[in-house]
This record gives sequence, structure tokens and C-alpha cells, in this order.
Amino acid sequence: MVKVAVTQQEPLWLDLAGTVDKTCRLIEEAASNGAKLIAFPEVFISGYPMWIWTRPVDPPMITQYIKNSLSYDSTEMAKICAAAKKAKIAVVLGFSENDNNSLYIAQCTISATGEIIMKRRKLKPTHMERTVFGDAGGQSLNNVTDIEGVGKVGALACWEHMQPLLKYHTMSLKEQIHVAAWPPIHPHDGGDTLFSMSAEGVQTLSQSYAIESATFVLHCTSVMTSAGIDAMRTTDSPLFSKPGGGFSAVFGPDGRRISEPIPPDQEGIVYADLPMDLLVTMRSFVDAVGHYSRPELLWLGVDKREKKHVRSERVDVEDNQG
Repeated sequence: MVKVAVTQQEPLWLDLAGTVDKTCRLIEEAASNGAKLIAFPEVFISGYPMWIWTRPVDPPMITQYIKNSLSYDSTEMAKICAAAKKAKIAVVLGFSENDNNSLYIAQCTISATGEIIMKRRKLKPTHMERTVFGDAGGQSLNNVTDIEGVGKVGALACWEHMQPLLKYHTMSLKEQIHVAAWPPIHPHDGGDTLFSMSAEGVQTLSQSYAIESATFVLHCTSVMTSAGIDAMRTTDSPLFSKPGGGFSAVFGPDGRRISEPIPPDQEGIVYADLPMDLLVTMRSFVDAVGHYSRPELLWLGVDKREKKHVRSERVDVEDNQG
């Protein structure tokens, strides 16, 4: 058995220091309850930029958001790594990455010894997210890592769970536990809004991933209260104008829910004990990248090279002599 913790929490919106402190407290809490791995939702630090769905151009807001995003080379990241090491727990963190004031939807895995052992960015930000965040490079395909005492842990963010090729590649890395990171998500209202953007819709995506990959899926969502609505000024937003949004859960490799729910407007941590032998049982029936595949008929091509912005080309001296 491996005990995991899936957060259902509200960030301190647009507050880097405050959200990092809260992250460290949650790491300590999960470890004190026996968890070996804790998962955080999409851009938990320092909150999902909800304003983009109503005001794609808001210079003061984006300036504040950039200043409160997290850099790898920072005292704040060092503090999170130190918390993981002290608590002896692995962490899959979702955050807005600040790389020289360019932003990316990022996930990283921190080992129980406090080392960052996986870094990735969302390959393609979704729709209005492209007004804030940039695309990922080839290195972000290396999104599965082996964590001692836990297993092979992978991660994707939000609607990356709609991309069949990306999902198949992640499965091919032989993950056993998958972190599916999401922002606050509300139930479908029965109107013209997209079901695939609702709590029910994204849960379906996470459960489908569990079945397709035969992995345990940690479905991780954040919560928003009036504090978030006020901070982001989204009272008129079609997506983010009411409190709630928390639907964190753990799904088994056959798709069933194996955790107890928390009310969507309440903070908490969802815990589950994962019977790892169930992975063997399920994959004896179907292994989409193993015996239940036909690579001579269907295969996936992958380019993991990182394309640098500035590339130095070697010039042969003889070529310049005339």
C-alpha cells in the first residue's frame, strides 16, 4: 500500500509568500497523516488567473500576477523543497512559473529528500490561457519519474487530458500514479456552457485516463471563495463567479473512485491507500502500451529536443577563406 494525499485547497490569491507558506503547512500535515506523496492542483501558486476569461487585457493584473509567480531559482522554491525534505514526503507541485518574467503553467516533482527530480510545462495553454502563459519545449515530455517508496509518478495539467498523443506518450513511460491537476471547476449548469469544462466533464477525463492507462489517478482541484472572486474581480465571469470548485478525488486503475469526497466549497486533503498490486491485475487484462497494442500498425513519433531561442552555429574557418 502507498498512502497519497490530494489537496483541495484555496491559494492565497496573488500572494506568493503566503501561498508558499500554506503549501509548506500542507506538506507537513499530509506527512503527519502518513502520506508518502502529496499532489497540488494547476497553478496553485499563486492561484489560477481567472480574470482572463472576462478581461484578457488587464495590465495591472498581469503585472501583479507575474510578480507573484514562482521561479525555480528562488528562496520560495528552496523553502518548499526544504519542507518536503523535513517531512520526508514527495510533492507534485502545480504553479505559475516565472522564467525571466515569462510565465508557464508548470508542474514539478520534489523527492522526499528535497530534490527537484522532474520539471515540466503545459505543452499548450488552453484557449484564453494563451494570453498569459507560453508553450512548453520537448523536455516537458519527460514527465514521469521513479520515486523511492512510491512508484513511477507522472503528471499532466487540465485539458492535456484531452490530447490522445500526449496521454499515450505519458503512458508509455510506465507510470503507476498519475497526478491530474485542475483549477477550480464548477458543476454543469445545464445551459449552453461546455460540459467538458464542468466538474463532471473533467472528472470524466480523469477517470477515463485511469482506465486507459491502468494507473491510479490523483484528480486534484483547488477551491475558490469570495476572496478569490474579489482578488481576480470575476463577479461577471461565466466560469469563476461563484464559490466552490473543489472536487478532488482518487481513482483506481479500473476507474472507480477510492476516496471520500469533500464538499466542493470546503478545504481539506483527500487521502487514499493505493493497493499497488491492482496495477498488475488490471494490466493483465489490458496494457495500452504493452500486450494490448499493435505498434507494427499504429505508433507515436516523439521529438524531445529542446529548441533554444538562441543557437550558436559552428562556422568552418576554411569556408570563410576565399
